[in-house]
Amino acid sequence: MWRALIFVALSAIPAVAQTIADPSRFTAAMADFEGSFNAQPLRCEVTPIRPMLNFGFRFQAGYMASVPMSQYLGKGHSLVILVRVTPEGGTGKPVYLGSRIRLPEIPRTKTEMEIGGFYLLGEGHYQVAWKMWDESGRVCRKHWKMDARLTHGEHTVKVALPPETVADLGLNGAPAASPGPDDAPPIRLTVLLHAAPTSPRRMRLSGRDRQMLLGTLSALLDRLPARSVRLVVFNLDQQKELYRDDQFMTQFLYRVVQSLDTVELGTVDMQVLRNPGGHLDLLTDLIHSELTSQSPSDVVVFLGPIARFSDKVPSELLERSGGQAPHFYYIQYRSLMPQPSEFPDVITRAVARLKGKTLVVHTPGDFAKAIEQVERKQ
Repeated sequence: MWRALIFVALSAIPAVAQTIADPSRFTAAMADFEGSFNAQPLRCEVTPIRPMLNFGFRFQAGYMASVPMSQYLGKGHSLVILVRVTPEGGTGKPVYLGSRIRLPEIPRTKTEMEIGGFYLLGEGHYQVAWKMWDESGRVCRKHWKMDARLTHGEHTVKVALPPETVADLGLNGAPAASPGPDDAPPIRLTVLLHAAPTSPRRMRLSGRDRQMLLGTLSALLDRLPARSVRLVVFNLDQQKELYRDDQFMTQFLYRVVQSLDTVELGTVDMQVLRNPGGHLDLLTDLIHSELTSQSPSDVVVFLGPIARFSDKVPSELLERSGGQAPHFYYIQYRSLMPQPSEFPDVITRAVARLKGKTLVVHTPGDFAKAIEQVERKQ
């Protein structure tokens, strides 16, 4: 028996993306979370996903719903999901998130479809009311409570959303970011984002990979006091620079999203096959560009998951210029799951030759500490 996985909030299909909904447009039946209307039951099971701090320093929570597809034989079926999240603190103002799913033609089957939805929270206590209904008016409902709080290992993390705040994964509903006071002097920053899967075994960027890359990038830019940012997105497997902006600002994150769409590791370009050392060429070109820049950065940060390659970079390719060279860091994400190799990857070796530092992070708490080290140039 196969199980179809539809991750609503992480799907690349905009039609099923879960977003903030306007309650003024709801009918009375849509806004009925208590069962006041006498609707036929829809068979489903719902499991809440408790809030956990993600690498964007926001709490991510959600649900998984399992729906027997035997209820939807044939064509033309659809499901609508509406979630009401209410902070239990002073504001108490509910936030609604909605999504619609159009089902494909369903043959006779005993399969259950799993539907996942996610949203972002600030610290606090919340009540959640969840409902799903179909085109025939059948309804499935569930209620639960949840706490979004930092663990002991995360106590130094500054959460990126204010307390009792609810937002969707696109940050709709989140207040506009305003840089807080920082006693560290602003720096000229370069971020070299390695757009690769979080597991070296995978050959494609998953929704979780994209969220990791964008979350860590936005959190890094939020936390470091920078007077200018140069951003380069690259992929060693494809031997490509995917995006470059010498005056990057966070409102251009959508361009990073577009560059991630070009990462295709399942198909190997003939040019890559002809040049097996091309990943070294790309890496040394990126570093040489920073060492010889007419407007050099104070700090250069490689950011991303562990690379598949572990070659040594020839030292003559990484010679520093006579001027003031940047401080190099590599913030490398490694899953807590066993890794195929614990040897230093090619970026670690290159940064070491530049007398820089690799900071391995497994959790958001580790990531917060790594950012502090970069800020202090430790």
